[in-house]
Amino acid sequence: MVVAHAAPAPRTATGITEPEKDALLSASVAGTIATVARKRGEFVRQGELILELDSELEKLEVERRKLVADSKAELIAASNRLETLTLDLAATRRLFETSESVSREELQKKELEFKLAQSEFERYLIAEQREQVEYRMALAQLAKRRITAPFDGVIAELLLEEGENCSAQQPVARIVDTRQCYFITHIEGAAGWRLRAGMSVPLRLNEGGAIVERRGRVAYVAPVIDPSSGLQEVRVLFDNSDGKIRPGITGLMQGE
Repeated sequence: MVVAHAAPAPRTATGITEPEKDALLSASVAGTIATVARKRGEFVRQGELILELDSELEKLEVERRKLVADSKAELIAASNRLETLTLDLAATRRLFETSESVSREELQKKELEFKLAQSEFERYLIAEQREQVEYRMALAQLAKRRITAPFDGVIAELLLEEGENCSAQQPVARIVDTRQCYFITHIEGAAGWRLRAGMSVPLRLNEGGAIVERRGRVAYVAPVIDPSSGLQEVRVLFDNSDGKIRPGITGLMQGE
């Protein structure tokens, strides 16, 4: 007599979805919101302006530093003087070595003038390098007053309006990119799952009462099991470029 055995039920694990990229933005300095450049729900590209703090003083400082950094009159004059004295010293040295028309004292005087001109040129060169650094520092201070998109995404929240004050590190906006999402679940470490990064797994996601099927790639398997729960975190990355899945919904991951 042959006994039929029922096929074992496939393993399933419940989880929740979240966007691959989700950032809460803040300014690193305090100030007043001068410009809200984009609206909630708008798609922005990486680097595009979202909010700007009042920055008139910083802009003026950038202009001042730029004028100083771009001014090379003293350095050019010192370079020309050094070039002239270099040629003059070489000619004087030749005369001293080949004839008696130039005294040693005159040669030493030319050598001293050359060394002084060389020191002056090096001083102006260092000053110019310092001014370039100070100009870049002024640009960096100005950039701190601009909150830009760290990646392509949609503005999910704008937490302040024009005219409102914000303190350093206070959240001012949130941006998300839902074109790629994670399904996050926790599986029993002793249940026999054999998941590895890169594996393809089926997902069944509950979107508005309807089941949407997706296939995802295991992006992360926790290297340790939580001793208090006996569970192991797994993250599955799936494509959502059609926008049908709203991050935050629940679903199932099914083992094969």
